[in-house]
Amino acid sequence: MPVEYVDPHGKRSWIYRASEQFARTRVGRRWGMHVAPRIDPWLYRISNGRYPVVMGMVLNAPLLTTGAKTGQPRLVHVVYFHDGADPIIIASYGGEPRNPQWYHNLKAHPECQFGDEDFIATEVTDPDEYDRLYQLAECVYSGFHDYRIAMASTGGRRIPVFRLRRR
Repeated sequence: MPVEYVDPHGKRSWIYRASEQFARTRVGRRWGMHVAPRIDPWLYRISNGRYPVVMGMVLNAPLLTTGAKTGQPRLVHVVYFHDGADPIIIASYGGEPRNPQWYHNLKAHPECQFGDEDFIATEVTDPDEYDRLYQLAECVYSGFHDYRIAMASTGGRRIPVFRLRRR
């Protein structure tokens, strides 16, 4: 089943806004970094891909990559949105000073699955395109703004943005 289309300019429900605000708190961030990664795949699988759509929450979907070092399949759920037909994913890692492991996996092996479709991941490097897409990401989840500010204030990393194109 293809992932749900996410319009970055779409109207958000009060449940969406509430879940977004919770995710931006200290407790919510810990939940998102340590608990959600363990239960989201299970909820997504048993709901046949309808979770978190049916709950009206910030949308995430399964990204299946190939391990950069091991070559083994690695599954993680990521927040996404669409730019035209292409899904866009942000390697924010909750605003941490390092990139998530799946970033390294995609750099080493750009072929991936998102939802149940095959894609090629390309990191967005053009500064204008990067800024445009990151601003759209902030429309989808305002926490991305917090992460960018935190990285800029510490002189930290530039948060990577990937465009997924169907194979």
